[in-house]
Amino acid sequence: MYKILIIEDEAPARKKLKRYLKQACNSYEIVAELETVADAKSLLTQTHNIDLIFSDIELRDGNVFEVYKDLSINCPIIFATAYNEFLMKAFEANGIEYLLKPYSFERFSNAWDKFIRLKGNLSANYNELMGTINHLLKDNQENSIEYKEQFAIKTHQDIYFLKVEDIVCFQADNGIIFAFDKMNKRHIMPQTVFKQIEVFLDPKKFFRINRSESVQRKFIDKLERYNKNTVSVYLNAGSKIVRTSQNNTSEFNVWLGI
Repeated sequence: MYKILIIEDEAPARKKLKRYLKQACNSYEIVAELETVADAKSLLTQTHNIDLIFSDIELRDGNVFEVYKDLSINCPIIFATAYNEFLMKAFEANGIEYLLKPYSFERFSNAWDKFIRLKGNLSANYNELMGTINHLLKDNQENSIEYKEQFAIKTHQDIYFLKVEDIVCFQADNGIIFAFDKMNKRHIMPQTVFKQIEVFLDPKKFFRINRSESVQRKFIDKLERYNKNTVSVYLNAGSKIVRTSQNNTSEFNVWLGI
């Protein structure tokens, strides 16, 4: 019986994963379903009897690589994520497959079969993984998501187009995501969760500074220390001031090159 850990903060994604798992295997046990970096660190610090991890990357309290960087993980990991920029990090962290959401049962089944082959023939690991890396790098180049140049915004009267280059920041509030443009005008986005927007944004230009706010680099005017682990970010000539979360400040500084 295979012992499986699921690290995923979206309930529909967990439900789909478990449905596919049930179709692919009849002898497994789900050790736990975790939604946060903190919970993953806590469990993996105490538990080592796991055969396979299914892991999302961006969780509600941070990036899952915080876990794999700090802990020695001895079991393989199948990553399932909406982001395509973490491919090489995934393989540095025991990744054997990288499922880009939304993925089909066929893609899931191929990933599961790879786990079974690797589990049964450890001597083949090196060639198998090298083949996987080359295959996925090719897939990543061919199937990479094209970043949007504009979003269609619907109102009661009409549909207009908001250019991405004019967006200063995004803010989420009670299930609604707003985009603020360089004139400080607020636009209601059709998407309801950040992940649906971020797949269309160039990660070199936009950064999620906390759970509910994302900023565009070119509109950042200055940073000011707010407390020990967070900074205030002044945007668009001071028309917006937002703050980083404690979990994101360090990565934000790296993203800015400071």
